Amino acid sequence: MAVRRNPGRIGTKRPRRWPFGEVSWYDLLLAVIPLGFALAFVAHVMTTMPFLVAVATGAVVGLVAVVDALFVHPPTRNPPRSSR
Repeated sequence: MAVRRNPGRIGTKRPRRWPFGEVSWYDLLLAVIPLGFALAFVAHVMTTMPFLVAVATGAVVGLVAVVDALFVHPPTRNPPRSSR
């Protein structure tokens, strides 16, 4: 059972509540990959950008997200505790 620390204290930061729970950095990165492809496709439809350029742009966005998730902010066995 969760215990609320500092009950009644004004000005404490509470984590943002989302309808589907807490969102981690890796959740956001997983959302960036298809979003990059979707935005590249929209750019292809709205402009004269060739389809292959749009797909390559989406792939680069996804590649940056994967490199960030694996090498820049790699998962750890013991993640740091949140500052709740």
